[in-house]
Parts: sequence; C-alpha cells; structure tokens
Amino acid sequence: MRADLYRDVHVGIRARLADLDARIRERERELTDAFWTNLEPYVRERLADLRKALELVGAESLDALARAEVLLSAYAAELDRWLARAPSLEEEWLEMPDDVDDPPPVPESGPQLCEADGRAFQRSFAAAIHEAASDVEIAAEGWWSSIARFRRREAPFVLRASAMPAKNGQLREVAMHLVTSVPRATPPLVVRHESLFAAVTKAMGWRHEVEVGDASFDGLFLIQGATSDVRRFLVPKVRTFLLSLAHFDVPTLEIDPPRRTASLSWFFEPAAAAIDTAVRTLAVIRETPATISFRR
Repeated sequence: MRADLYRDVHVGIRARLADLDARIRERERELTDAFWTNLEPYVRERLADLRKALELVGAESLDALARAEVLLSAYAAELDRWLARAPSLEEEWLEMPDDVDDPPPVPESGPQLCEADGRAFQRSFAAAIHEAASDVEIAAEGWWSSIARFRRREAPFVLRASAMPAKNGQLREVAMHLVTSVPRATPPLVVRHESLFAAVTKAMGWRHEVEVGDASFDGLFLIQGATSDVRRFLVPKVRTFLLSLAHFDVPTLEIDPPRRTASLSWFFEPAAAAIDTAVRTLAVIRETPATISFRR
C-alpha cells in the first residue's frame, strides 16, 4: 500500500472513530444511573466489553483501529436500542403485579413434629387467619406447614406458617412469612433486628447503616437501603406497625425488586393481631408509589 494511501485510510477510520466516540458519549449521557445500575449482569458485561474498544481509538495499528470501529459501531447500536426501549421498559417496571408467589418452605420444619402438636398448630393457624382476613384459601402441607392466600385492599397476600419442632418432636415456635407484590421499580430495602453484635460494632463506628432519627426504632432495627428510599418507605405509620409487631417478635422487612415482592417474617405462634399488623405494614409499602427513569 502506498504511504499516502495508508495515511488516507488512517485519516478516514480515525474520523469515523471520532464520530463514534462523540455519538457514544452523547448516548451514554442520555441514560440514567438507574439504567446502568439495574441492567442484568450479562447485559452490563456485554456492553462493558464493547465499550473497552474506546481504548483502541488512539492505536497506531490499522488492524486495531478497524477492530475498534466494528466494536464501537456495535456498542453505539446497542445504546440506540436501549434508548428506544427505555419508555416501554419504564412502564414494565412500574406495572403492579396482581399476584404473588408463595414464600419458600422453611427447611427446618418437617414431619419430625409430632402429629398432635401439628394438628393443634393447623387449627390455631386457621382460627388466627380467619380472624385477620376474610375470603381466605388455606392449603395444608403436611401437619407442619400451612399456606394462606387472601386479598386485602386489592392486594394479593400469601402467608406461610411453618411449625418448628424441638428435638423431642414438640412444637418449639412457628416461622411466619408474609409476602405481597410490588412493582419491579420499587427500591431494595431490608429492615431487620439490630443484634447485639451489630449494636456493638455500630457503637464502635464499624457500621454506617441508615437511621430514621427515631431512637426507639433505630435502637431495635438495622436498616439497609438508600437514605432517600428509607425516608419514602419507612414513614411513621410503617415504623409504628413494625414496632407493634416487635411486641410479638422483631420482624424482618425485605423489599426484593427482582422478585417483585415485599415480605415480613417473624417467629411467633399464629396470632390474628400480629397477622393484621403485618398485612397493614406491607399494604402501605405496596401503596407507596414507585418511580423509575432510564432516560434523561
């Protein structure tokens, strides 16, 4: 290849790469942090691999420049597709599911519970759930586990009660796990018992969890989530419900966006007051509007 033609090829490909670079950076600025944060890992990895070609833009080798052009063209096309999909993707993430999957079984429960205690547990659970909710569908899974499905405030709820046996086969405690559905756009949040170890490490400055400014609540619960989300979802009513439920057992509240669920779990014998309080808590969480924006 003649030297002047070689230079012309370099000039042409560098000009196209400069245009691609500018287009890519403009497209990237149009996508929000929420978009990048919530990408599926395999998509994020693929886009990151394509983007690495920006490192080749200043290469001397014609082969390297040609490879950069191919990869960056593919990356720019991917960004264009995601920008076009952003509005429909936001709608999908804001959609409120009308149903919810059952909570998973508790491994420690099982047929080692004596049948007499199991039957008594089934009766007490049925009585408590019928007192707390109407139009309940109850399904027994052996005598050590029951599922109750019902609706409150137009929301689906599923409560799993799992009897936990002691070594002698008698009933030790009952694991309660209540779930409802939330939009995918609902932010992740975990509120759980502030254990003794967590309290000690917190006092020594080793943990930096979010606090709500309520001494009784902050002293009992450890909060994991963004400060803005905590303020939006842990409103005074929710905190009051959680403290009320803590009179039975300190519960764990979890919002799991990928599963589109909000859940409460605690250990206590079936009690209508506890179930009602848990349902009210999740209802407020579910009714708090979710927001998401993938495009600026």
